Amino acid sequence: MIIRPEEMNFSNKKFSMIIYAAPGTGKTTVACSAPKPFLIDLDKGISRVKAQHRCIASMINKYEDLEEDFKSQEFQDCETVIIDTGGALITYLQEYVMRKDIANKTKNGAISIKGFGAVKQEFIALTNKLKTMYDKNIIYVFHSQEEKDKDGVPIQRLLCEGSARNIVWQPCDFGGYMSMKDNKRIISFTPTDEYFAKGCYGINGSLEIPTLNETAKNEFLTKLFETARSNIANESKYFEAEKKAYEEVLKQGEELVESVKTIQNANDFGAKFKLLNHHLTSEVEIRTMFKEKIDQLKITYDKDKKAYVQKAE
Repeated sequence: MIIRPEEMNFSNKKFSMIIYAAPGTGKTTVACSAPKPFLIDLDKGISRVKAQHRCIASMINKYEDLEEDFKSQEFQDCETVIIDTGGALITYLQEYVMRKDIANKTKNGAISIKGFGAVKQEFIALTNKLKTMYDKNIIYVFHSQEEKDKDGVPIQRLLCEGSARNIVWQPCDFGGYMSMKDNKRIISFTPTDEYFAKGCYGINGSLEIPTLNETAKNEFLTKLFETARSNIANESKYFEAEKKAYEEVLKQGEELVESVKTIQNANDFGAKFKLLNHHLTSEVEIRTMFKEKIDQLKITYDKDKKAYVQKAE
């Protein structure tokens, strides 16, 4: 099905996100603030979330168990899938691919290079399935670890074995690094020298995460996703206005090109063309129409005379 830009509706767009931070900063609680969450609790961390902020959770013994949970009504009804943690998922996947194919395991029982490739493929397949087949928001929760860059400057990275920590960033809309500042929880969506982060749809910079009391609703990410969708809708409204202006100037351009019937008209075209208030691709399209018209009239531009002349027979 072909959809024109002005027909696109992102009111129900799903997002993918990474949240990472040091242990004890409340990553899981923040993840559970997403709309209708379903927590895949691979790190056994739901017990650390206050009872009033917990959500439906899946607890598995092996990776294949997820397929059964995906058939449940609870999963079907959710809007957001939380994988807590991404590092634990890699551990489950390593065990799975080594059981699945002996070539993914070395003689001493460790995962092989081929096994790491299989883990990467499974990770990507799971992400794509959750996004496309099930149409869910996805939140990957990771612990952070401090590393040193080539100059010895400490930086925060995802705590994750293998190359998976690099592949998770690409499909994600948001990547938030959480930290504590003066007893306040801060999540940052703009990268710095200290950590990597990712923002889009108008979500950037650093945001304070509200402190939750006994009665407060845990809805930080629900509101953030709503803001992002609102920003997308506003961009669509801007496009609608641009489209109307584009159609108007394109009509003016078509009339101007249609008026070119002689060499003098062709030489007068440039000055009139500059007066048009172009929008979107109107400038390129009108230039193309003009070129086709003078070709039909067998008119060409003479660089020496700096003017349009009749083509020589």
